[in-house]
Amino acid sequence: MTGFLIPTAERQADQDTPRPGADPTPADIVIVVPMYRESPQTCARSASGMLRLAHPRERITVLWLVPEGDELSLGPARAAFARLATAGFDPRSQVRTVPDMRPKGRALNHVLPDLNGHDIVLFLDADVMPGPTQLTDVVRAFDEGADLVEAFEFHEARTWVGRAIAAENAAHIASMMFLQQRLGTPFLQGSSVYVSTAFLAKTGGFIDDEAEECFVWSMFAGRHDPQVRFLANFSYGAPIDELTTALRQRVRWLRGQLAALKHLPSPRLTPAGRLALAATGASIVAQLTLPPALLLARRGSRTRRIALAALALEAVRIARTAASPQWRHLGIKDGWWTLLAFELVQGVAGWRAVFELATDDKVWHSVRGDGHV
Repeated sequence: MTGFLIPTAERQADQDTPRPGADPTPADIVIVVPMYRESPQTCARSASGMLRLAHPRERITVLWLVPEGDELSLGPARAAFARLATAGFDPRSQVRTVPDMRPKGRALNHVLPDLNGHDIVLFLDADVMPGPTQLTDVVRAFDEGADLVEAFEFHEARTWVGRAIAAENAAHIASMMFLQQRLGTPFLQGSSVYVSTAFLAKTGGFIDDEAEECFVWSMFAGRHDPQVRFLANFSYGAPIDELTTALRQRVRWLRGQLAALKHLPSPRLTPAGRLALAATGASIVAQLTLPPALLLARRGSRTRRIALAALALEAVRIARTAASPQWRHLGIKDGWWTLLAFELVQGVAGWRAVFELATDDKVWHSVRGDGHV
């Protein structure tokens, strides 16, 4: 998800400044983590993330979802979860088997009816760790009237690929903030999303097709006019150091975003949501067509001039994000300079996503293992 050519905006000032005063009202939080064939290292990392949260453990329920009868998922999850079982979390915490985990939205729908006994739900990717004090800021945001809270996902940058990914994530969330502020529709990434159970009861379940579940669900939720916050308190994704791994992940994401376009006629979308979804579709089309236009169009042709103009606009978008005080402190450095090239390479690799959708090839692009599963 790059937000290619979509303008950017900054986090609103009232969301950037911590509120003085008393601690927020205590809240019961359930953390739902789908665990589909995760490695022992990823499961252990997730457990470590739960253990470092600065929130009363007895008010945190941890649900790790694994597919029934799948030992490749169940074994590593149960081994890592043993650390949590005796750590004082709510006794409802468990490794829970569900009938089906592909696509992810179907797995989440299996447990939605059981979440009403909590105040807040965190839908969290397996490789993402919330910041240690993040729950305090989240609870305060809900006390102040938020219905949805998105935490920016920051990746540790150990190579130029990791720094390009960090820059891409920053530019993408800045584009999401632009769409939300201009169109008044929620537009969420989905790796670290908090929802109040009261609001979740209004919106219904997730889509259960190949589209990105939180991405589409958040726009469907726009019918209920939610208050959305973007946190300055980060979540931390597992480092991605290799270009091939990063491209597999982006192929999977692009496939999910392209699949989401079939929901454009849905009555669950508001006009603003439909426009936001169309804007993301146009963004992907531009990213996919730019590399062949640059490589194949005749020099001096109108097609090539349009492609070069689009390239210049994207460079301006990246530079504007890099200059923002909200992102300068991340230490991304050369990630901003390499992001444009990284996006062009994604544009080439993204045709794999088009092929998979056209042929109904549901290959799972693993980014935490050794490739395809």
